[in-house]
Amino acid sequence: MSLSKILKSKKSIQTDIGEFEYVRSLGEGGNSFVFQFKKGTTSFAIKFLKTSEGSKLNRFKDEFFCAVQIPSHKNIARTYHFDKIDIEDEKYFIILMKCYDGTLSSEGVVRANDEGVRSEKAWKLFTCLANALAHLHSHEIIHRDLKPQNIFFDNNAEEYVIGDLGIAHFSDEKFERDSKTNPSERMANFGFSAPEQINSKESVKASCDIYSLGQVIYWYLTGNTIRGLEMSPVANANSPDKLKKLSQIVKKCLINDPVKRFQSVSEISEFLKQLEVPLRPDYWKALHALDDSIRRSVPKIHGALEVSDAKIINRFFNNFQEDCKFDDFWYMSLEGGDNELTGLEHLSGSNYLFCNMTEINLSKLLIHRDSDYPYKNFFILLLESSAPFELVDNEDQPVVRGLSAESESDYATLWGDKYIDCNETSSGYYEYKGDVIKVRRDSFKDRIRHLKRYAYIVVPKGTATACMMDRTPTERFLERVVSAGTIEASSLAIYKKETQSHHSRDITMYN
Repeated sequence: MSLSKILKSKKSIQTDIGEFEYVRSLGEGGNSFVFQFKKGTTSFAIKFLKTSEGSKLNRFKDEFFCAVQIPSHKNIARTYHFDKIDIEDEKYFIILMKCYDGTLSSEGVVRANDEGVRSEKAWKLFTCLANALAHLHSHEIIHRDLKPQNIFFDNNAEEYVIGDLGIAHFSDEKFERDSKTNPSERMANFGFSAPEQINSKESVKASCDIYSLGQVIYWYLTGNTIRGLEMSPVANANSPDKLKKLSQIVKKCLINDPVKRFQSVSEISEFLKQLEVPLRPDYWKALHALDDSIRRSVPKIHGALEVSDAKIINRFFNNFQEDCKFDDFWYMSLEGGDNELTGLEHLSGSNYLFCNMTEINLSKLLIHRDSDYPYKNFFILLLESSAPFELVDNEDQPVVRGLSAESESDYATLWGDKYIDCNETSSGYYEYKGDVIKVRRDSFKDRIRHLKRYAYIVVPKGTATACMMDRTPTERFLERVVSAGTIEASSLAIYKKETQSHHSRDITMYN
């Protein structure tokens, strides 16, 4: 008869510390059986092992006696008593432990939850497991079998707890033990253990538990474990900060080469501290690049310069694109905004494509260079009004349009060499000469034209126009530029005065 049936029929066991009433079976491991008992109103978990189990018996003894020699910890399963009892003429060793409220395996994964919930739950689990491993490792104990079945939840403390030190490695120098482990002896499970635990004959190290930590968190977030493959992302640029941090931690925990992994929980802590320290943006590379582009394009410039010559304008744009990175620059328009520069392409004559969407008719390029303070450099695209789009219908026939004389902007969709009404593609499909075509952004491109005089200012990131919450000083400056058709000295002086104190401290601290 199985031990479970025997205990169920006996209903209780007698130990050196009293009688315990049988409740139910909790599970079976490679070395033992675990059952729930209660004494009075308090529940306990009791692990059983037959005395005839040989080497398993020595490990069973070590699991209790080595563990009780270190201080207790809220994230390590509590053990209370070691005993030897008789059941139906069979002798068993038992370990009496705290009974927890389920395992991580029974709780399941958080894959189906929204990102906010996944982030908080996974961070909680990570923190508990990291604290537990730090405690074990500080006392020279390597768990070697961290997996969801060995992780419990304590409802009262609201903490995850690591249990089952049945195959843990205890330091020979610190603990007197009965069991000895051959380095080549395969221990733990394949799914969550480090590759070197399965294949290597080297002694086990803390980095093995670090790998398992990463595997458990990855499983908790995705429902999968990985082995030797690129991990699927668990976070993106818009994910909560905790989830983004976990993504980076898990990725390094799961490196197959143990040398390249985190070597300890303290290394993970240091890594997290580094993530908390914001990197100072290096604005000066872009500032110098813009200044060089200006000087290389218009060597005689002093202060503000008005450029109408198409050859010089294109020379500046070419130098700018060669020297500078678009994502180091912001632009603003007459309507304010908070916009990253994404492109500037010459179409024909005075027509350019600005930021991959707006077709502009460039009247003048207005450049300002400050020889003493390069963070005050900028350039303005002063536009003449563009003609409205000439649209065609789905039979390639011209569309008669009734744009108001007061219209300031016009919108269309560019498909091949045709401009069509934006509303024709709003469903995600376009019907052309009887055929229905799926609207894809690489072939159906949104376009804008300004039907009135207009202006854009382009500035390096970190400078006042890019940093100020109040956009009105720059808007007023652009309005004056459009009205005058140039940068007047008085207008520039007002703009400089109103923005002077708003440049990033990461720039002005060096001046």
